[in-house]
Amino acid sequence: MKVLTYNVHLWEGRDGRMDIERLATIIEHSEADIVSLNEVLHPVQTHFGDSRPLAELANLLRMDWAFGESNRVVQMAGWWGPVGNAVLSRYPIVDDANHYLARLPLTQGRNLLTARIATGPEKAFTIFSTHLDHAFEGTRLWQLRGLLDPLQSHAGEPHVLLGDFNTHGPTGVNSRRLTPPVVRLLRNKGYVDAYMTAGEGQAGTFPMGWPFRIDYIFVPQIMQPYLKTCQVLTSKLIDQASDHRPLLATFDWR
Repeated sequence: MKVLTYNVHLWEGRDGRMDIERLATIIEHSEADIVSLNEVLHPVQTHFGDSRPLAELANLLRMDWAFGESNRVVQMAGWWGPVGNAVLSRYPIVDDANHYLARLPLTQGRNLLTARIATGPEKAFTIFSTHLDHAFEGTRLWQLRGLLDPLQSHAGEPHVLLGDFNTHGPTGVNSRRLTPPVVRLLRNKGYVDAYMTAGEGQAGTFPMGWPFRIDYIFVPQIMQPYLKTCQVLTSKLIDQASDHRPLLATFDWR
C-alpha cells in the first residue's frame, strides 16, 4: 500500500495555471493508493461561475474523496474559495470527520481531516490529514496538542498522520540536526518520522532556494513494522505543478 502527502498550492502551479490534469498525472504515476492533499480550495468560485476541481481530480483518478475546510477563504488570481485538506482513496472512504485546530488572534484557521478507509473485508485504515500554522512553532505545538486528542481513540488501530507541518525537519536520513519541537512531541507520543526511518534519496519537499523539508508522514508504532520506504518524488512536471513536492511512503500492509 502506498500513501502520498502533497500540498497542491491552492491549485496554482508555478506557471500561475490551475491544471488538474497535470496533478492527476503526477498522482497516477506515483501509484499511490491513498492521498492526502493540503491547500485545497473546494468549491472554487471564478468570474465564470463555480467549479469543483477536487471532484474533477478524484474522477480522473477514479478515487473516492473527502474534504475538510479550515474556516477560511483564500483569494487567488482568477479563483477563490474555502481552503482545507482533502483525502483521495482507491479504497472506499466509509467515514470522515473534520476538526478545527486551535488558533491565536490574527492567525489562519487550520484543521484536521479524518478519513476512515475500508482496505478490505472487515479491515480499515484511518488517515489524519493536517496543515499546521506557517509562522510560529509555538502555534504549531498548540495545534498539535489539540489534534492528538482525536488520534487517541485510534491508538491501537492502523493509521497515519501526514501533511504539511511547516516545521523544518532534517533533510538527510542520517542527519543529526536538532529535532524540531513538533517532531519531538510526536516522537514522545510514539510516532516515527517515516522519512528518517525508511527514507530514500533527497528529502526537500519545499524546494524554494534551499530544499526545506516541511511535509511529513508520521507512523504510529502499530504501523512501523510495515513501513518499507519513504521518498520525495521529483520531476520537471512536479516542479511546475506546485511549490511543494509530494512525499510517498510504501507499506507492506494488506
